Amino acid sequence: MSKSKIQITAGDVFNNWTVLSEEACGQYFLCRCICGTERSVKKGNLGRVLGCGCVRKPYKKRSATPKTKNKPITVSIAKQTSPKKDAPRAVPYSERQKSAREKLEERLDDYRLERELSELWAA
Repeated sequence: MSKSKIQITAGDVFNNWTVLSEEACGQYFLCRCICGTERSVKKGNLGRVLGCGCVRKPYKKRSATPKTKNKPITVSIAKQTSPKKDAPRAVPYSERQKSAREKLEERLDDYRLERELSELWAA
């Protein structure tokens, strides 16, 4: 089964490309897009590529006021130095409860340590 060879000549139109001339190697063609851009396009891409990228879906226009990121917090020195009288006291630190597995591992470590020390003292 042989491939059919398509003859491409100047003036042929493929999607948004118009062929202007063939380049020296024979695999590339100088083409002009509908927007006026001239590019070298590979022979195999002429039927697949729509254009230079000028025809795209419409984008939403940006709003006039740009969105700002978080503004830095400014606090006056007077507010920092004067503590509030009704400020709640800090909650005292309490150690978190250990899980059953952690308790078991701690007991095993204590048992191993006792056994090692008793072996050292017995010798």
